[in-house]
Amino acid sequence: MDRLREISGQLLRGKIVAFPTETVYGLAACANQAQAVARLQELKQRPEEKPFAYHIGSLGALERLDIIQSRVLRFLTHHFWPGPVTLIALNRKDEKIGLRFPKHEVAIKMINQCGEPVVATSANISGAKSPKTAEEVLRIFPNEIDVVIDGGPCEWGEDSTVVDTVPYPPQILRRGVYADRIEEAIEKIKLGKYPRKRILIVCTGNTCRSPMAEGWLRHELAKKGLSEQIEVSSCGICARDGAEAAVESILTLKNDEIDLESFKTHLCRREDILSADLLLVMSEEHRKFVAELCPPAKDRIIVLNVVDPIGMSIDFYEKSYRILKEKLLGVWSQIVSS
Repeated sequence: MDRLREISGQLLRGKIVAFPTETVYGLAACANQAQAVARLQELKQRPEEKPFAYHIGSLGALERLDIIQSRVLRFLTHHFWPGPVTLIALNRKDEKIGLRFPKHEVAIKMINQCGEPVVATSANISGAKSPKTAEEVLRIFPNEIDVVIDGGPCEWGEDSTVVDTVPYPPQILRRGVYADRIEEAIEKIKLGKYPRKRILIVCTGNTCRSPMAEGWLRHELAKKGLSEQIEVSSCGICARDGAEAAVESILTLKNDEIDLESFKTHLCRREDILSADLLLVMSEEHRKFVAELCPPAKDRIIVLNVVDPIGMSIDFYEKSYRILKEKLLGVWSQIVSS
Protein backbone atom coordinates (compact mmCIF):
# COMPACT_ATOMS: atom_id res chain seq x y z
CA MET A 1 0.00 0.00 0.00
CA ASP A 2 2.82 2.42 0.87
CA ARG A 3 4.51 1.61 -2.44
CA LEU A 4 1.32 2.37 -4.38
CA ARG A 5 0.93 5.64 -2.47
CA GLU A 6 4.48 6.56 -3.48
CA ILE A 7 3.77 5.62 -7.12
CA SER A 8 0.60 7.72 -7.11
CA GLY A 9 2.70 10.63 -5.89
CA GLN A 10 5.01 10.14 -8.85
CA LEU A 11 2.03 10.31 -11.20
CA LEU A 12 1.14 13.66 -9.62
CA ARG A 13 4.72 14.81 -10.29
CA GLY A 14 4.39 14.06 -13.99
CA LYS A 15 5.91 10.57 -14.20
CA ILE A 16 4.77 7.80 -16.57
CA VAL A 17 3.75 4.55 -14.85
CA ALA A 18 3.26 1.11 -16.40
CA PHE A 19 0.66 -0.88 -14.48
CA PRO A 20 -1.32 -4.13 -14.75
CA THR A 21 -5.01 -4.45 -15.51
CA GLU A 22 -7.18 -7.51 -16.03
CA THR A 23 -6.78 -7.12 -19.83
CA VAL A 24 -3.24 -5.89 -20.69
CA TYR A 25 -0.56 -3.67 -19.15
CA GLY A 26 -1.21 0.03 -19.43
CA LEU A 27 0.71 3.30 -19.32
CA ALA A 28 -0.71 5.97 -17.02
CA ALA A 29 -0.20 9.71 -16.62
CA CYS A 30 -1.88 12.34 -14.52
CA ALA A 31 -4.37 14.13 -16.79
CA ASN A 32 -3.46 17.50 -15.24
CA GLN A 33 0.22 17.12 -16.12
CA ALA A 34 0.32 18.37 -19.71
CA GLN A 35 3.96 17.44 -20.28
CA ALA A 36 3.37 13.89 -19.05
CA VAL A 37 0.37 13.47 -21.36
CA ALA A 38 2.40 14.83 -24.31
CA ARG A 39 5.21 12.44 -23.45
CA LEU A 40 2.74 9.56 -23.31
CA GLN A 41 1.50 10.56 -26.77
CA GLU A 42 5.08 10.53 -28.03
CA LEU A 43 5.86 7.14 -26.48
CA LYS A 44 2.78 5.62 -28.08
CA GLN A 45 3.49 7.34 -31.42
CA ARG A 46 -0.16 8.29 -31.34
CA PRO A 47 -1.80 11.22 -33.18
CA GLU A 48 -2.63 14.19 -30.93
CA GLU A 49 -6.25 14.21 -32.14
CA LYS A 50 -6.76 10.74 -30.62
CA PRO A 51 -7.15 11.37 -26.86
CA PHE A 52 -6.50 8.85 -24.11
CA ALA A 53 -9.25 7.29 -22.03
CA TYR A 54 -9.70 8.32 -18.41
CA HIS A 55 -9.18 5.42 -16.02
CA ILE A 56 -11.34 5.55 -12.89
CA GLY A 57 -11.43 3.69 -9.59
CA SER A 58 -15.08 4.31 -8.65
CA LEU A 59 -18.34 5.36 -10.29
CA GLY A 60 -18.13 8.61 -8.35
CA ALA A 61 -15.42 9.71 -10.80
CA LEU A 62 -18.09 10.10 -13.50
CA GLU A 63 -19.56 12.96 -11.49
CA ARG A 64 -16.13 14.58 -11.05
CA LEU A 65 -15.47 14.29 -14.80
CA ASP A 66 -18.87 15.91 -15.47
CA ILE A 67 -20.08 12.95 -17.53
CA ILE A 68 -23.69 12.94 -18.74
CA GLN A 69 -25.01 9.66 -17.34
CA SER A 70 -27.52 8.52 -19.93
CA ARG A 71 -29.70 5.48 -19.31
CA VAL A 72 -27.68 3.51 -21.84
CA LEU A 73 -24.43 4.44 -20.11
CA ARG A 74 -25.83 3.51 -16.71
CA PHE A 75 -27.09 0.17 -18.05
CA LEU A 76 -23.67 -0.72 -19.49
CA THR A 77 -21.69 0.46 -16.46
CA HIS A 78 -23.97 -1.49 -14.15
CA HIS A 79 -23.42 -4.72 -16.07
CA PHE A 80 -19.78 -4.42 -17.18
CA TRP A 81 -17.88 -2.24 -14.68
CA PRO A 82 -15.48 -2.74 -13.14
CA GLY A 83 -14.36 -4.86 -16.05
CA PRO A 84 -12.73 -5.10 -19.47
CA VAL A 85 -14.93 -2.59 -21.30
CA THR A 86 -14.05 0.98 -22.34
CA LEU A 87 -17.10 3.22 -22.75
CA ILE A 88 -17.23 6.50 -24.68
CA ALA A 89 -19.68 9.07 -23.33
CA LEU A 90 -20.40 12.79 -23.50
CA ASN A 91 -19.40 15.31 -20.86
CA ARG A 92 -21.34 18.50 -20.20
CA LYS A 93 -19.12 20.38 -22.66
CA ASP A 94 -20.48 18.06 -25.36
CA GLU A 95 -17.08 16.36 -25.69
CA LYS A 96 -16.67 12.63 -26.21
CA ILE A 97 -14.69 11.07 -23.35
CA GLY A 98 -13.28 7.55 -23.14
CA LEU A 99 -13.78 5.87 -19.75
CA ARG A 100 -12.33 2.66 -18.35
CA PHE A 101 -12.95 1.15 -14.88
CA PRO A 102 -10.43 -1.72 -14.66
CA LYS A 103 -11.16 -4.79 -12.56
CA HIS A 104 -7.70 -5.05 -11.01
CA GLU A 105 -6.92 -4.27 -7.38
CA VAL A 106 -3.54 -2.66 -8.09
CA ALA A 107 -4.92 -0.43 -10.85
CA ILE A 108 -7.92 0.68 -8.76
CA LYS A 109 -5.79 1.51 -5.71
CA MET A 110 -3.23 3.44 -7.77
CA ILE A 111 -5.94 5.48 -9.51
CA ASN A 112 -7.85 6.25 -6.30
CA GLN A 113 -4.73 7.20 -4.37
CA CYS A 114 -3.65 9.63 -7.08
CA GLY A 115 -6.61 11.84 -6.23
CA GLU A 116 -6.57 13.55 -9.64
CA PRO A 117 -7.84 12.33 -13.02
CA VAL A 118 -5.66 9.66 -14.62
CA VAL A 119 -5.44 8.94 -18.35
CA ALA A 120 -4.04 5.67 -19.58
CA THR A 121 -3.51 3.53 -22.63
CA SER A 122 -2.15 0.10 -23.46
CA ALA A 123 1.63 -0.15 -22.98
CA ASN A 124 2.55 -0.61 -26.63
CA ILE A 125 3.35 1.33 -29.77
CA SER A 126 0.07 2.24 -31.49
CA GLY A 127 -1.02 -0.61 -33.73
CA ALA A 128 1.32 -3.18 -32.16
CA LYS A 129 0.33 -6.05 -29.87
CA SER A 130 -0.42 -5.07 -26.28
CA PRO A 131 1.78 -6.57 -23.53
CA LYS A 132 0.41 -8.92 -20.90
CA THR A 133 3.48 -8.99 -18.58
CA ALA A 134 5.83 -6.40 -17.08
CA GLU A 135 8.73 -8.08 -18.93
CA GLU A 136 7.03 -7.40 -22.26
CA VAL A 137 6.54 -3.75 -21.29
CA LEU A 138 10.27 -3.40 -20.58
CA ARG A 139 11.14 -4.99 -23.93
CA ILE A 140 8.93 -2.45 -25.73
CA PHE A 141 10.13 0.53 -23.66
CA PRO A 142 13.52 -0.51 -22.18
CA ASN A 143 14.47 2.95 -20.83
CA GLU A 144 11.50 5.26 -21.33
CA ILE A 145 9.13 4.37 -18.46
CA ASP A 146 9.65 5.99 -15.05
CA VAL A 147 7.94 3.29 -12.99
CA VAL A 148 6.87 -0.27 -13.87
CA ILE A 149 4.53 -2.12 -11.50
CA ASP A 150 4.94 -5.87 -11.90
CA GLY A 151 1.58 -7.44 -11.09
CA GLY A 152 2.25 -10.72 -12.86
CA PRO A 153 0.56 -11.85 -16.09
CA CYS A 154 -2.76 -10.21 -16.99
CA GLU A 155 -5.87 -12.32 -16.63
CA TRP A 156 -7.08 -11.89 -20.21
CA GLY A 157 -4.04 -10.84 -22.26
CA GLU A 158 -6.41 -9.14 -24.71
CA ASP A 159 -7.50 -5.51 -25.10
CA SER A 160 -10.79 -4.20 -23.70
CA THR A 161 -13.82 -3.83 -25.93
CA VAL A 162 -14.45 -0.17 -26.82
CA VAL A 163 -18.09 0.95 -27.07
CA ASP A 164 -19.39 4.34 -28.17
CA THR A 165 -22.52 4.95 -26.07
CA VAL A 166 -23.35 8.31 -27.69
CA PRO A 167 -25.17 7.07 -30.84
CA TYR A 168 -28.34 5.00 -30.54
CA PRO A 169 -27.91 2.09 -30.49
CA PRO A 170 -24.34 2.05 -29.11
CA GLN A 171 -21.55 0.97 -31.47
CA ILE A 172 -18.59 -1.32 -30.84
CA LEU A 173 -15.48 0.49 -32.07
CA ARG A 174 -13.00 -2.22 -31.08
CA ARG A 175 -13.74 -5.85 -30.34
CA GLY A 176 -11.94 -7.29 -27.34
CA VAL A 177 -12.80 -9.01 -24.07
CA TYR A 178 -16.59 -9.39 -23.53
CA ALA A 179 -17.38 -8.36 -27.14
CA ASP A 180 -20.06 -11.06 -27.46
CA ARG A 181 -21.65 -10.01 -24.16
CA ILE A 182 -21.63 -6.37 -25.28
CA GLU A 183 -23.39 -7.35 -28.51
CA GLU A 184 -26.11 -9.09 -26.49
CA ALA A 185 -26.51 -5.96 -24.33
CA ILE A 186 -26.75 -3.74 -27.43
CA GLU A 187 -29.44 -6.02 -28.84
CA LYS A 188 -31.44 -5.57 -25.60
CA ILE A 189 -31.03 -1.81 -25.96
CA LYS A 190 -32.31 -1.95 -29.56
CA LEU A 191 -35.39 -3.88 -28.43
CA GLY A 192 -35.96 -1.64 -25.41
CA LYS A 193 -35.47 -4.63 -23.12
CA TYR A 194 -33.18 -2.90 -20.67
CA PRO A 195 -33.86 -0.83 -17.56
CA ARG A 196 -34.83 2.71 -18.51
CA LYS A 197 -35.06 3.52 -14.84
CA ARG A 198 -33.32 2.44 -11.64
CA ILE A 199 -35.11 2.66 -8.29
CA LEU A 200 -33.25 2.37 -4.99
CA ILE A 201 -35.13 1.71 -1.74
CA VAL A 202 -33.32 2.72 1.44
CA CYS A 203 -33.86 1.87 5.10
CA THR A 204 -31.55 1.28 8.08
CA GLY A 205 -30.40 -2.34 8.16
CA ASN A 206 -31.84 -3.56 4.83
CA THR A 207 -33.47 -6.50 6.64
CA CYS A 208 -37.10 -5.38 7.15
CA ARG A 209 -38.72 -2.46 5.36
CA SER A 210 -36.61 -2.09 2.22
CA PRO A 211 -36.52 -5.85 1.39
CA MET A 212 -40.30 -6.04 1.76
CA ALA A 213 -40.72 -2.95 -0.41
CA GLU A 214 -38.26 -4.27 -3.00
CA GLY A 215 -39.92 -7.68 -3.10
CA TRP A 216 -43.42 -6.31 -3.53
CA LEU A 217 -42.38 -3.68 -6.09
CA ARG A 218 -40.49 -6.22 -8.22
CA HIS A 219 -43.55 -8.48 -8.07
CA GLU A 220 -45.94 -5.73 -9.16
CA LEU A 221 -43.68 -4.53 -11.99
CA ALA A 222 -43.39 -8.11 -13.27
CA LYS A 223 -47.19 -8.49 -13.26
CA LYS A 224 -47.48 -5.33 -15.35
CA GLY A 225 -44.71 -6.35 -17.78
CA LEU A 226 -42.35 -3.61 -16.60
CA SER A 227 -39.58 -5.65 -14.97
CA GLU A 228 -37.24 -5.32 -17.97
CA GLN A 229 -37.72 -1.55 -18.04
CA ILE A 230 -37.52 -0.68 -14.35
CA GLU A 231 -34.78 -2.07 -12.11
CA VAL A 232 -35.34 -2.20 -8.35
CA SER A 233 -32.77 -2.69 -5.59
CA SER A 234 -32.46 -1.83 -1.92
CA CYS A 235 -29.83 -1.06 0.68
CA GLY A 236 -29.42 0.11 4.28
CA ILE A 237 -27.47 3.00 5.71
CA CYS A 238 -26.20 0.73 8.53
CA ALA A 239 -26.44 -2.59 6.71
CA ARG A 240 -23.95 -5.45 6.71
CA ASP A 241 -23.27 -6.81 3.23
CA GLY A 242 -24.51 -10.35 2.62
CA ALA A 243 -26.87 -10.91 5.56
CA GLU A 244 -30.38 -12.34 5.20
CA ALA A 245 -33.68 -10.52 5.45
CA ALA A 246 -35.46 -10.75 8.79
CA VAL A 247 -37.40 -13.98 9.23
CA GLU A 248 -40.56 -11.96 9.85
CA SER A 249 -40.08 -10.15 6.51
CA ILE A 250 -39.64 -13.46 4.70
CA LEU A 251 -42.76 -14.93 6.30
CA THR A 252 -44.84 -11.81 5.67
CA LEU A 253 -44.11 -11.75 1.93
CA LYS A 254 -44.57 -15.50 1.64
CA ASN A 255 -48.29 -14.87 2.23
CA ASP A 256 -48.25 -12.94 -1.08
CA GLU A 257 -46.20 -15.71 -2.73
CA ILE A 258 -43.16 -13.43 -2.92
CA ASP A 259 -39.85 -15.13 -2.16
CA LEU A 260 -37.30 -13.26 -0.02
CA GLU A 261 -35.29 -16.29 1.08
CA SER A 262 -32.44 -15.59 -1.36
CA PHE A 263 -32.31 -11.88 -0.48
CA LYS A 264 -28.94 -10.50 0.72
CA THR A 265 -28.44 -7.20 2.50
CA HIS A 266 -26.35 -4.39 1.01
CA LEU A 267 -24.70 -1.35 2.59
CA CYS A 268 -25.77 1.95 1.01
CA ARG A 269 -22.86 3.45 -0.95
CA ARG A 270 -22.46 6.66 -2.92
CA GLU A 271 -22.23 4.67 -6.17
CA ASP A 272 -25.65 3.12 -5.49
CA ILE A 273 -27.18 6.55 -5.06
CA LEU A 274 -25.48 8.05 -8.11
CA SER A 275 -26.85 5.34 -10.39
CA ALA A 276 -30.45 5.63 -9.15
CA ASP A 277 -33.12 7.67 -10.95
CA LEU A 278 -35.48 7.57 -7.97
CA LEU A 279 -34.76 6.97 -4.28
CA LEU A 280 -37.53 5.77 -1.96
CA VAL A 281 -36.46 6.19 1.66
CA MET A 282 -38.29 5.15 4.80
CA SER A 283 -37.71 8.19 7.02
CA GLU A 284 -36.37 11.71 7.24
CA GLU A 285 -33.19 10.25 8.76
CA HIS A 286 -32.60 8.26 5.59
CA ARG A 287 -33.34 11.27 3.38
CA LYS A 288 -30.74 13.31 5.25
CA PHE A 289 -28.15 10.53 5.01
CA VAL A 290 -28.65 10.10 1.26
CA ALA A 291 -28.61 13.86 0.57
CA GLU A 292 -25.39 14.33 2.55
CA LEU A 293 -23.69 11.31 0.97
CA CYS A 294 -24.63 12.45 -2.54
CA PRO A 295 -25.98 16.04 -2.76
CA PRO A 296 -26.91 15.80 -6.49
CA ALA A 297 -29.49 13.12 -5.57
CA LYS A 298 -31.50 15.25 -3.14
CA ASP A 299 -34.17 16.13 -5.72
CA ARG A 300 -34.72 12.44 -6.57
CA ILE A 301 -35.70 11.37 -3.02
CA ILE A 302 -39.21 10.49 -1.85
CA VAL A 303 -39.77 9.88 1.89
CA LEU A 304 -42.34 7.12 2.55
CA ASN A 305 -42.51 7.56 6.35
CA VAL A 306 -42.80 3.93 7.43
CA VAL A 307 -41.90 2.93 11.01
CA ASP A 308 -39.22 0.27 11.51
CA PRO A 309 -40.77 -3.04 12.65
CA ILE A 310 -37.50 -4.61 13.82
CA GLY A 311 -37.86 -6.39 17.14
CA MET A 312 -41.65 -6.29 16.94
CA SER A 313 -44.22 -9.07 16.47
CA ILE A 314 -45.14 -10.65 13.14
CA ASP A 315 -48.41 -8.69 13.32
CA PHE A 316 -46.42 -5.45 13.33
CA TYR A 317 -44.44 -6.64 10.27
CA GLU A 318 -47.68 -7.40 8.45
CA LYS A 319 -48.97 -3.93 9.31
CA SER A 320 -45.73 -2.35 8.06
CA TYR A 321 -46.05 -4.34 4.85
CA ARG A 322 -49.61 -3.12 4.29
CA ILE A 323 -48.46 0.47 4.86
CA LEU A 324 -45.53 -0.02 2.47
CA LYS A 325 -47.87 -1.22 -0.28
CA GLU A 326 -50.17 1.77 0.27
CA LYS A 327 -47.26 4.20 0.19
CA LEU A 328 -45.77 2.64 -2.96
CA LEU A 329 -49.13 2.73 -4.72
CA GLY A 330 -49.37 6.38 -3.68
CA VAL A 331 -46.19 7.22 -5.61
CA TRP A 332 -46.82 4.75 -8.47
CA SER A 333 -46.88 7.50 -11.10
CA GLN A 334 -43.36 8.59 -10.08
CA ILE A 335 -42.19 4.97 -10.08
CA VAL A 336 -43.29 4.19 -13.63
CA SER A 337 -42.79 7.62 -15.25
CA SER A 338 -39.93 8.06 -17.70
